[in-house]
Amino acid sequence: MIELDFLFVYEHKVRELENLCLMKYELDRRGYRTKIVYIDDAQNAMADTPIYHAKVLCTMACYDNYTLFWHSKEFVKFEKVIDLQWENIVYPKDEGRENAYKNYHGIGREVVHVSWGQQNVDRLIRVAHLDKKKVKLTGHVGMDFLRAPLGRYYLPRKEILSKYDIPSDKKVILFASPYYGDCLTEEYIEGMCKAFGEDWKEYYSFMCASQREVLMWFQKICMAHSDLVVIYRPHPGHPSAMAQELSEKFSNFRIISAESVKQWILICDRIYTGNSSVVVEAFFAKKMCNLLFPFPTTPGFELKLISESCKIKTYEEFSESIYEEHGDFPTPDKSIEDIYLIDWKTPNYIKFADMAEDVWRDRYYQLSRRQLWHYKEYNAGQYLQRIFTGMKPLYNIYLSLLKNQKLKWPVLEHQREVRRKTYERIAEIENEHKHELTSEMEIAETINRIKQALEN
Repeated sequence: MIELDFLFVYEHKVRELENLCLMKYELDRRGYRTKIVYIDDAQNAMADTPIYHAKVLCTMACYDNYTLFWHSKEFVKFEKVIDLQWENIVYPKDEGRENAYKNYHGIGREVVHVSWGQQNVDRLIRVAHLDKKKVKLTGHVGMDFLRAPLGRYYLPRKEILSKYDIPSDKKVILFASPYYGDCLTEEYIEGMCKAFGEDWKEYYSFMCASQREVLMWFQKICMAHSDLVVIYRPHPGHPSAMAQELSEKFSNFRIISAESVKQWILICDRIYTGNSSVVVEAFFAKKMCNLLFPFPTTPGFELKLISESCKIKTYEEFSESIYEEHGDFPTPDKSIEDIYLIDWKTPNYIKFADMAEDVWRDRYYQLSRRQLWHYKEYNAGQYLQRIFTGMKPLYNIYLSLLKNQKLKWPVLEHQREVRRKTYERIAEIENEHKHELTSEMEIAETINRIKQALEN
């Protein structure tokens, strides 16, 4: 096994990778051994025994037993868990509901949870009844990229526009889509309803209707103004067939999923979103961001930081805003301060690293053997299989027999077929999400850019 102090597992590259590289940079600088891996990496998913031993596993989320097993599978052995919780904000209807999905169950109640602001800290202690010592207020590490000196990390406007073949003399408009696309399967919708309630279907209908109307607004703008280019950035992992159709009709409507939303915020002339925390990133970047709400949000689903914001509700208001020179930021400072820690003195990545060191050192955060075994919820057959794989000499003999293709014993042929189908299924998942994969070289290059911004 490869020995690590911290193993970071990510789900969406554009949402998480830069932030993880900043965390890794600081922990590496302090002398720790760290690594970043993708949650659906095929090689890791196929591992029968641990590839890594990490003292602390840092997950994208840890709501329950299933979430942690999705992250860890069998490829990593660990002692402690830090839940980075990249979806820190909950729907208002769930804020006071004790059995809400994001109020944690099973192993999710035993791990360390990162919180971006005091409001979430209070909720996790008061409503979810979590151990207050395991709820850590660090702020959102991603916001550090929008302040000096890390603002130098991003590519300048001319370079980023050239990279995507966008004329530099055009007015560039960013729409950071808050919608879950229009391609969700019934299975996915049912899963969301199970997590957030049956009224999530109504919220999804609201998103689809809003997306359709907003895209009509952008279609009119693209037809009327050849001097601008619209960058449509899909919600991570949620493509839109309607947006794709629009991009095929108009050369000045571009769908670009690559680069982080912060990169686009910094170089675009106008920024738009909807029921999304993107408005907060614009706030930290000191850029104007308008909120598009052609229809009222499904009750209980409008983010608390949005509720007191000024919204654009008609095409006429939207059209006027495109060329508006000045305007008040739509979301009050107080709405943001309640949910996001604002500290212009100490960067959040420093707060995170200090906290991570404390977790690494203190045995208080160590999970028990029983907890580390039971979160996987093995059935009887899986339980026996894990006992067998733990018997190293015997298991190694079994693997050597499997590799010997001259042996055609029925039990070996069956196991080879099971492994082949499993690998094919995992490889399909990885291929479907290949845009999420990263490499050691890409991580090293990202960290080098961070280092240059911070140290030069």
